[in-house]
Amino acid sequence: MDYAGLYVKYLKRFLRLLRPPPQRGKQAQGKPLKIVFDCSNGTTGKVLKELFRKLIVNCQLSIVFINDKPDGHFPGHGPNPLAPGAISQLQKAVLKHHADLGVIFDADGDRMFLVDNLGRVISPDETGYLLLQELKPKSYIVSVISGQLIRKLIVNGYKSKVSVSRVGHYFFKKLMREKKIPLGLEHSGHYYFGFPDFSARGGPDTVWDSGILAAIHIINFVSKLNIPVSEYLDKSPKYYRSGEINLKVKSEKLKVKSLERVEQYYKKQKAKISKLDGLTAEFPDHWFNIRASNTEPLLRINIEAKNKKLLNQELKRIKRFKIG
Repeated sequence: MDYAGLYVKYLKRFLRLLRPPPQRGKQAQGKPLKIVFDCSNGTTGKVLKELFRKLIVNCQLSIVFINDKPDGHFPGHGPNPLAPGAISQLQKAVLKHHADLGVIFDADGDRMFLVDNLGRVISPDETGYLLLQELKPKSYIVSVISGQLIRKLIVNGYKSKVSVSRVGHYFFKKLMREKKIPLGLEHSGHYYFGFPDFSARGGPDTVWDSGILAAIHIINFVSKLNIPVSEYLDKSPKYYRSGEINLKVKSEKLKVKSLERVEQYYKKQKAKISKLDGLTAEFPDHWFNIRASNTEPLLRINIEAKNKKLLNQELKRIKRFKIG
């Protein structure tokens, strides 16, 4: 059985490329979309080459592949795109080939990250923003560490219903099945899709995360733009994030006590408190989440604010608690 061929045939259903006609003074608009794919020496190369083969032959799409040969020694770079330096090869390739977009997958292809036409890394929240603009779902899920860019988005003239999940694919998939939600956006680079056509055949509600499918929807959207994706994102609302900060904790008891001290303080500050996953405190101009690692002696901190000054100020405030 040619399972790869069946998968490619299914994925083709979602391809809806469109390149707008040339505009006066803008030479690039009539050219085929150029994409660089970094497959991280994993499993996605074979699928992608077959998926886009006809589009490449018909000059509808121009594609550059790097690290596309499966190799368990990972000669290009490590299998995790988030590892330091792993994405730099893609950034250089995008600039070298004057590409419209760069896409990198982890080794098994369930996570996907992007680089814009200027070689800048597109954050997972920005990737979620693009997916929402393309798919326009009536409802979707974000995690407790997803930012305001995708939490307060108005899509298709109305505000889509947003649900918040604990971090992790188990919790995302469970909530999507329970509420029959078609899209999940996780900050880790996982993007989850519901497939009601399978359910209609008598099977269970089907949800899976697919880096390739997420990339297809992003490419569909970028193909419709009459400006570079970098310019489109520069016009989006701006928020500033700390990135995930990991603080070592000596014991499980200290994890609990640290969160209790932070909670007591921020309740007095009139923060909106949630304990869905760790501790989340929200204010009109910033929010933060502190949650314990399930596998390591760590507390993970994420902060987002409307400007850098406020971000640094709130980060210092939290660190004064001497967590751990």
